[in-house]
Amino acid sequence: MQGYAAVSLNLDSMAHAFGYPQGYKDPTFRQVLDRFEMVAREFGLPYSIYTIGRDLEQPAHAERLRDLARKGHEIGNHTWNHYTDLGALPYAEMRDEIARTHDRLAEAVGVVPRGFVAPAWSYSDRLMRVLSELGYRYDTSLFPSLLYYPFVIKNALNHLGHANKFRRVLNRRDWAQPIIGPREPYLTRGLLMLPVPTTPGPAGVAVWHTTGFLLGWERHFAMLRSAMRARRYFYYVVHPADLTCDEDFDGSQRHFLERAGGSLEGKLRRFRESLAVIAEAGRGWTTVAEMARAARAELSIKAA
Repeated sequence: MQGYAAVSLNLDSMAHAFGYPQGYKDPTFRQVLDRFEMVAREFGLPYSIYTIGRDLEQPAHAERLRDLARKGHEIGNHTWNHYTDLGALPYAEMRDEIARTHDRLAEAVGVVPRGFVAPAWSYSDRLMRVLSELGYRYDTSLFPSLLYYPFVIKNALNHLGHANKFRRVLNRRDWAQPIIGPREPYLTRGLLMLPVPTTPGPAGVAVWHTTGFLLGWERHFAMLRSAMRARRYFYYVVHPADLTCDEDFDGSQRHFLERAGGSLEGKLRRFRESLAVIAEAGRGWTTVAEMARAARAELSIKAA
């Protein structure tokens, strides 16, 4: 199957994970992004990077994103505060979460984002309406896989003892979406929806880098090949934690991301192996924005 391949970097910062402690020097925008850039050069690929707006209050972070944009990487919107119940928020609060980051990216980074992903894939019809009104061209917030349920439960358990965060994780409007949601791109209200790629079949499993940590790497690589064969429009979701390691922490902060620790050598190897599996299919690397443009054109032709 001829098709497209992109890498979606959902830039969930360590500062966000720690609650933005005063004076914290976030490795996400320094050595962690250095590692992602190194691998991008090796494979000749551009990232589509979805950014938390609050991180851009640091001028150095905004400058790092400006540099990445100049190098051809796409910069997208990942909301201001990364609330995991985004899809359940009242309209005005939801719109503000998205619009603040939209405006900050234009002001501080010099790009007008056209792509979006919700924190923790927290989706709702209201979110789709807000994105359409703000002129977004595509959204990658749909998670059509039964892995959604253990993912949400594990995320909630991570926040036991923090009542507000625990509540936010479970406060969703999309509980049925993994079962009834579409698995192929579709257009609605002028917005292209790009669901997280899954393996084939009605019970297909979502495939993103975290599945390697969850299910084992050999199984992950097999699922990755299966999803590549099944999905013409394929993007691979990664997070900073995937290339964050023990040496990035000084022990002064406690975080809930188990996969953020470990050996950097092993993490780089697994990331390279995953990208090599995608490259085996012979698809040229592109941004999610370019892939969305192609999918939109194809759907428009079919509808004509």
